[in-house]
Amino acid sequence: MKDLVFLTREGCVNTVTMRANLDVALKTLGLPNDYQFIDADTLASSDPRGGYGTPTVLHRGQDLFGMEEPPIPHPPAT
Repeated sequence: MKDLVFLTREGCVNTVTMRANLDVALKTLGLPNDYQFIDADTLASSDPRGGYGTPTVLHRGQDLFGMEEPPIPHPPAT
């Protein structure tokens, strides 16, 4: 599912729970769970996805919860 991206970064305390919930939701819908799993800290500084809080799930480049795409340059992660 190249349209679905799971963004996280090392040390994110909510990654395990959100990823498990995403996997259950996809299974319930009969969809594959072969989404992209990306460490936001490995993205280029010009990539707006690095500015999302983590964890974040994007579908076709849009945050599932409606968060606007972060501006570039984005502030460092906290």
